[in-house]
Formats: sequence, C-alpha cells, structure tokens
Amino acid sequence: MRESAPGTTSHLEEFRDVYHRVYREPPYHEDASDADAFAGQLAEHAALPGFSVTTVTAGDTLGGFAYAVEPAPPRLRGPLFYVYELAVLPELRGRGYGRELLERLLAGRTEPHAVLAASNRAPARELYRRWGWAKAGELTGPPHGVDLLTRLLTPAP
Repeated sequence: MRESAPGTTSHLEEFRDVYHRVYREPPYHEDASDADAFAGQLAEHAALPGFSVTTVTAGDTLGGFAYAVEPAPPRLRGPLFYVYELAVLPELRGRGYGRELLERLLAGRTEPHAVLAASNRAPARELYRRWGWAKAGELTGPPHGVDLLTRLLTPAP
C-alpha cells in the first residue's frame, strides 16, 4: 500500500486502466471513452490542493486506488471530504484492500463527514454498509440508481 499525490498525473494511464477494468463490469458497463473521461477528471483533481490518493500495488503494477478531493463538489453543502473513486482489480478483491484504501484515505481528516456515491446495485454497496457508511440520499441517472453515502469521521486531535 502506498500513499501519493505527487506523481499521480505521471501514472494516469495506469489509473485509467484500473478504472476501466473495474467499471466495465456490471452494473456500470462503462467503456473506453468513460475511462478516458475519468483520466481527464483525475488529472484535473490531482492539480487541486485538497487532492488525496491511496494506492495498492501488485508487484510493480497498480492494483487499486481510492481518491478524494476537499472541498466537496458545490452541489454538496458543508465541510465534507468527498471520495470520488474506490477501485480494486477483480483478482485482488477479498483481501481487505478496498477497506484499507478508504481507511488510509480518511485517516487524519478534519472534516466531520466523508461522502461517496455508490450504485445501489453494485456489490460494493453492501461493503460500504458493513464499513460504517450510511445512506444519506439518492442520486438518479441512467443506467442505475445511485445512493449518496456518508460516514462520520473522527477529527484528528
């Protein structure tokens, strides 16, 4: 497991590839153009001062990541830490990497809450519930419904 923000843009293709492999699966069915759009968004976010990312590698290869940006998107009010993505390659799932990626991403945050969006049809939705995330609302849009989840953060001393 490594934490990094510097150098993220120099590894955009690796992040794009992991994203594509994860989000081409049901219920997302995203294609290469969606992965390209993600890479563009990641590059923009990585340039922001509140950008944070954690990664896991399998050997020298990126196997998963979680990233967030503070401040949260304008449509969400309040001091929030917004988790944009969590992605772990299928062959690395079931080993605790997803939870560890999120925990390390959220460690030491001073915002009172973290927020993320999750498809209500994705297997990860149940994992988030078990990890202490609670439904705060719903977003709608094709091809599936999306729950807005929140988790209380313990402020750093």
